[in-house]
Amino acid sequence: MSDYTMAVKGLTKSFKTTKVLNGVSFQVKHGEIFALLGSNGAGKTTTIKIMATLLKPDGGSAVINGYEVTEKPDNVRQSISLTGQFAAVDEVLTGQENLIMIAKLRHLDNPRGVADNLLKRFGLAEAADRRVSTYSGGMRRKLDIAMTLIGNAAIIFLDEPTTGLDPEARIEVWKMVKELAKNGTTVFLTTQYLDEAQQLADRIAIMREGKIIVEGTMSELEKLLPPAKVEYVEKQPTLEEIYLAVISKQEAKSDGEH
Repeated sequence: MSDYTMAVKGLTKSFKTTKVLNGVSFQVKHGEIFALLGSNGAGKTTTIKIMATLLKPDGGSAVINGYEVTEKPDNVRQSISLTGQFAAVDEVLTGQENLIMIAKLRHLDNPRGVADNLLKRFGLAEAADRRVSTYSGGMRRKLDIAMTLIGNAAIIFLDEPTTGLDPEARIEVWKMVKELAKNGTTVFLTTQYLDEAQQLADRIAIMREGKIIVEGTMSELEKLLPPAKVEYVEKQPTLEEIYLAVISKQEAKSDGEH
């Protein structure tokens, strides 16, 4: 079996006359946390939607857990769990009922126990019996992520999972992501938060205008920076510094081509 849980090659996608993906390629190893960084409109969500079988590519291929997304979409869906940018929760049900419903759909033993454990972990136990329509935006987000964690999906897609969360809830999500990867789950994360990618990811790809412009581990990305002047205290470059340097280099290259 391949070392890679995901192998994406030459993905292209256009909406009418707008090219959103322009030959996206990358690979993600088993049990790795892979972060896809980029501004709004870079193509991150479109990439996730293709890998999660929610959108068909115009060209290229995506093999997820050994299955090509356009040829074996059902097999892909059985291997994955997805948290989209907007909370997909049933507002008529209570928080506990939402979780129990997913646990039953996943054919788990003791759905109520699974639900109660997640409500506790996400600080939602006191709101368990309230309808989700009464939840704040942050509470809905927490519930949505909790629903994603039900069952043992081989791959979890998290599309900007901590947007709108308070710092405490954000750290709780980070802990869970690390725990999942430690137990062998592959996590594919898109984020606009550079500190989030730096904190969590084994490998980081930066996407711009439908292309991946750089990819690597944090130490590999650090080498893209120009050598720093000698300082009394050696300072580790942040992902933000790397990101800005890469983007400005790309912009200069684009300007030079025009």
